[in-house]
Order: sequence, then structure tokens, then C-alpha cells
Amino acid sequence: MEENLPNKRRNPAASLTDELIVEVLRRLPVRSVCQFKCVSKSWLRLIADNEHRKKLPQTLSGFFYESMNHERCPYTARHFTNVTGKGMPLVSPTFSFLPQCHDVDLLDCCNGLLLCRCYVSRGTFQFHYAVCNPATKEWVMLPDANWAIEENHTACLCFDPAISSHFHVLEYVEEDEDSYVTLVTGVEIYSSETGLWTLHENGWNDEVVISLSVNRRSVLLNGFLHSVTPADEIVAVDMEGKKWRKIPMPDPDGDIGIIHQTQGRLCAFNVDPNDILELSIWFLEDYDTDNWILKHTVSSIDLFGRKKYQLDFDYQVIAVHPECNLIFFVYGWHNTLMAYEMDRKEVRVIRKLGHESCLPYLPYVPMFSESLPDGWC
Repeated sequence: MEENLPNKRRNPAASLTDELIVEVLRRLPVRSVCQFKCVSKSWLRLIADNEHRKKLPQTLSGFFYESMNHERCPYTARHFTNVTGKGMPLVSPTFSFLPQCHDVDLLDCCNGLLLCRCYVSRGTFQFHYAVCNPATKEWVMLPDANWAIEENHTACLCFDPAISSHFHVLEYVEEDEDSYVTLVTGVEIYSSETGLWTLHENGWNDEVVISLSVNRRSVLLNGFLHSVTPADEIVAVDMEGKKWRKIPMPDPDGDIGIIHQTQGRLCAFNVDPNDILELSIWFLEDYDTDNWILKHTVSSIDLFGRKKYQLDFDYQVIAVHPECNLIFFVYGWHNTLMAYEMDRKEVRVIRKLGHESCLPYLPYVPMFSESLPDGWC
């Protein structure tokens, strides 16, 4: 019997083919795939391979953004920077695959899909919405909604491939109360499943003003779109316009409320009115009970090399990494992209995007799946 025993214990994984390993890895969360890079050099090469990466779960890869230069024709240009700040852009920002578009504005990005405003011709404000997948160059042009075609509304893209292959586009229907206040009277929601826009009246039961601008992005989480109001609260509505909810901001005395999402949780940023250089980061630990916890505080002096930068004036929070406690900022005259690791309290400068670059900076997680709804081109 001793002669039949192997001299060394066999590694079962050694008998797996590359194709089988990739099939196993593609069913795991992003964080697990990243950890498996350390198993061996062969696994690292396997995961890093360009063709294999398309089959694996994806994480934040970079940012779309625009720049403006009135001495250039056209004066707007689109860009993409990898999250490392190095190498050729993962995707091309030209969007030449979109037909019959004189110019394209980037509006929103959600789980691999991008919402664009496509202008019909030069010298006109007439446009159509398009939703596209930059990784596969698939696209669909949305039908016109009930509003006038030349009206510029703030639109949000909502897409969660874990729930459905269909997406939604939501617009807040607003009414001018006076010259200073614009109230939300409802929402219009487009569904790619029905191909229709539907109007839903305000279900929050009181007057609501939404703080939507280029530096205030809405957040899709748990099937709800979340937006911040000037009244220090978060309003949320589901994609059928049937469920409406309000969530208080974590610090009622805080200022400049900003929300993002990471690791399946809502997170909020604000500054202390008594110390405008102090940035507080909160996580919504219990979505059902509105239980916020203070995750981290950091001073802009520590972030930006002892410079007294103020949020919304000298720097912007543009994203939180979806898989870890990593925050991305853009700051200074050169719009320098940087990352801050909360756990280690480490700052890393990624690259200068240039003083001509402008908000919004849209975080992009590629989606290589081609199993999209009918009607895509």
C-alpha cells in the first residue's frame, strides 16, 4: 500500500483547464477575483488576459468627462481616463457608433450603460436621448417624452443587471413656484421593457426641491433612485413610480450634502459648518431603519498637502469605489484626479485632467454582456 501512495499531495486545481477556471471565476464577486490574483502567477496571467477579463465580473475602470475650449472647434471634447491614470483609454469616448448625432453630451452612467443627449444638427437644441454600452457599442435611441423636444431636463439613468436586463431613465417634472424655487410635481420614467414614458405624480406628500446639478449625482440602490434636497433629506422613488420614500441625511447640522453608493450601501458626505475644512463620510448601515454610522473624517489639509481647500469650491467628491473604501476627488486649477484610501489614510495622485476639464466626471464599470433587451442596435 505504501508503494501506491503519492510522494506529494496533489493540488486538485492543477488539473483544471484555463477555460474551467475562468467559468468558476466569472461567477464570483469582483473582490474575490481580485484576491485570487495572488494564488499563483498563472492565475494572475489568466485574470489579466484581455479576452478572459471580458468574461469576469468588472469593477471601476475609469471616468468619462468633457472639456471646454472656446478656441477649439468644436469647443467641447469628450475624454476617458483609466482609473490608474496610465495606458491607453479602456474605451473610446468618440461615440462614433451613435448614428445621426451632430454632437453628444454625456449625462449619466450606471452599471456599464451610458445616457447621452444626442443633438440632431448644428445650431439647434433639438435632441434625443440615447442609452449605449461603450464596451460593446450597442445603443438604443429613446422615443420623445411628453415635454417639448428642445427642453433640457435633468435625466438619470437607472440600470441594475443583477435585477433585470432592462433599464429606466427618470426625469423630475418641475414647476416654477417663483423665480427662486422650482418644485418637483412628479417624475417621468422611461422603461426599456415597455418602450414607453409614464408620468407619476409626486408621492412624497409635500413640496420637494431636488438639488440636481453637475456636481450632485443621484444614486440607484435597492431598486430606488435617491436624490438630495436642500432640506437635508434624501428622497427616493422606485422605477414603477409606486413607492416613495424619504431618508434623513445623517448630520442635520452638516452642510453640502452629497451621496454616492459603495459595497451595496448608501454613503453621504458633508462638512461641519464650524469647520469647513473637515469632511465627514457616513454609511447607511441599515437601509430599513435609516441607521447611519460615521465611517470616517478627514481634513482637506491632510488630503491636499496642507492646503485649505473647501468642498464644492476647490475640490469635488466624484465617486466612491464600488468594492472598497476608496474615494475619488478632483481638485485644484489643473483638476487633478486623486484617490484617498480611508482604511490606510493614504492619498494617491492619479493624473491631471487639465483645467479645461469639467463636471460631471462619470465613473464607469464596463459591461461586456451582450444579452441586452430587444431593440438594441
